[in-house]
Amino acid sequence: MRIDLILGILLAAAIHAGVAFADKLFPPSAAPVAIAEDAAPPTIAINAPPLEPEPDDTVPPPDAIQEQAPDLTDLAPPMQADTPTPVITPTAFIQRLQPPPPNLGNPVAAVTIPKGNFAATGNKNIAAMFDLASLDQKPVPTFHVNPVYPYEMRRARISGQVVIGFIVDNHGNVLNPYVIRSTNATFEPDALRAIVKWRFKPGRKSGRDVTTRNVQQLFNFKLN
Repeated sequence: MRIDLILGILLAAAIHAGVAFADKLFPPSAAPVAIAEDAAPPTIAINAPPLEPEPDDTVPPPDAIQEQAPDLTDLAPPMQADTPTPVITPTAFIQRLQPPPPNLGNPVAAVTIPKGNFAATGNKNIAAMFDLASLDQKPVPTFHVNPVYPYEMRRARISGQVVIGFIVDNHGNVLNPYVIRSTNATFEPDALRAIVKWRFKPGRKSGRDVTTRNVQQLFNFKLN
């Protein structure tokens, strides 16, 4: 056989073999996979209902708050009966007095002293009494009590004076007080109650304590 015939047969056989085994020798490349993208959902427009207006929480200033006066134009005034109107003169007035103090009764250890001059009454030491002018040493008060200012006189702002006469015995006690003079009799009882509580260093005559008569004490009732 001719050599070119043999070559042609071998070439044809090679071509047929290559076609028959082409899938095994040269596998086909993987085809590209297309990834489908999610389609966006359709948009539906919905009209929302209108919103209610929010209440105004701001507080107006106090001077801006004004109460609305009620309308009284349709109301008729009530009918009043004709009553006489009292006539008050410009000089007429009513003076209100303070109430009197409560009645507390007689105070404890209160002394009731009769009025009058008791300097000349009988006393067991009457013969031993001396006048102030004849003493070597006059009586000296060692304890004294101020009189109570009468309520009525203090409220009326009335002042006054009372002069009390009395006897100081040889023990320094006050005996037989009496009123010599006063500017107002209302002050006298309180002055008498005060003097009987006084104590004295008795007067002395010839080196011994004696009873002294016609001793006097002035009480001034003054407002502070």
